[in-house]
Amino acid sequence: MGILLLLLLIIQVFIGIPVAFSLAITSCLGFGYYANWNAAFIQLSSIVVSGISSYTLSVVPMFLLMGEFTFQSGITNDLYIAIRKWFGRLPGGLAISTNFAAALFGACSGSTIASCSMFTKIALPEMQKGGYDNKLSTGAIASAGALACMIPPSILMIIYGIISQTSISKLLIAGILPGVLTALVFGLGIFIIALIRKDMAPTFSEKVSLKERVIALKGITPTLFLFTLIIGGLYLGWFTATQGGAMGALGALLILILRKKFTLKNFWYALVSAGMLSCSLLLIVIFGNLFAQMLSMSGLIREITNFIISLNIAPTLILLLILLIYLILGCLVDPTSMLIITTPLFLPIAKAFGWHPIWFGIIVITMVEVGVITPPVGMNLFTVKGTAGTTVSITEIYLGILPFLFMMAIIIGLIIVFPSIFLYLPLNM
Repeated sequence: MGILLLLLLIIQVFIGIPVAFSLAITSCLGFGYYANWNAAFIQLSSIVVSGISSYTLSVVPMFLLMGEFTFQSGITNDLYIAIRKWFGRLPGGLAISTNFAAALFGACSGSTIASCSMFTKIALPEMQKGGYDNKLSTGAIASAGALACMIPPSILMIIYGIISQTSISKLLIAGILPGVLTALVFGLGIFIIALIRKDMAPTFSEKVSLKERVIALKGITPTLFLFTLIIGGLYLGWFTATQGGAMGALGALLILILRKKFTLKNFWYALVSAGMLSCSLLLIVIFGNLFAQMLSMSGLIREITNFIISLNIAPTLILLLILLIYLILGCLVDPTSMLIITTPLFLPIAKAFGWHPIWFGIIVITMVEVGVITPPVGMNLFTVKGTAGTTVSITEIYLGILPFLFMMAIIIGLIIVFPSIFLYLPLNM
């Protein structure tokens, strides 16, 4: 019966029923079957009430509000210009600048869609004016936008922490190294592509003095301030993840005021936008927890875990199989749904093989990064297309992302081979 309920959930998601309602319907049917309908509705009401009143879940709206304030402060353009003045004259310099600027913006927004949309507006016209090939330009923007999945404060990392009951503070700190490494690999990859295919990325002709470069650094000051405030506080134990989110929102509001962009209209819009997105995400998380409890009651998780262990297959092969499942799902399902559905199923397997839940979380979020840039339904690809309009084709975007998928494979390989390196920061907090 557990398998049938899981299939029912997948079918509901594919036919377009909202994920939160799909999880609620499947969970209620499961509780009704394994216990009784009275127990199903009692459990449903209990989960909803405990979820709404959960202190841990309040971290989500705090970081979302920080992202809204950051977005309205208009720091993105200054951030891009500052990075471009330092890296613009390198082979592929405009694309490299976009990559690093998006990585820094991800540290303020935590949203892949916002990052892709903003840098498609800011950087794509610059690269097109500079004679860059659309495939390289769009590939760089879509892939760099995905960095927000990993670089703290990653909303997806927070959701994984809530579902897996893992320390959110440690998970956010754990995202620093793989996030920075991914940005560096993307930058190096763009540099190599530009060296090999000079026609794809003509050298940027703008000459910038050292004085201009130093002055331009003030453009990254707000981002570094927020990142240092949140990550420094979390790592040193000054505040919890929820408190860190509140401090981040306060810091972003301060930046909004100092940049003279604060108005009551903007402030109200930020509150409403963050509130609406928080409600949709929290509903998914709350009903995801209900779904996980139903799966546990059904015995499906225990049966799958025991079956896989009984196969006597090398753990590495099991991990590769899990990665393959994530790769397939990433082509078909949105990242939040994929995370909510798969974590209750795969995390017990990970624990059975002795894999650290934080390290496994890094693997999962990395695969989510792959998912948002994987054709045919990669969320970032359609965000770039929707923002760019008729100036680029979806085929160009699909072709442009392929080298970056290869780079992501390298990152995943490094995470698998050197787990202790990626666990160093969170385990030494």
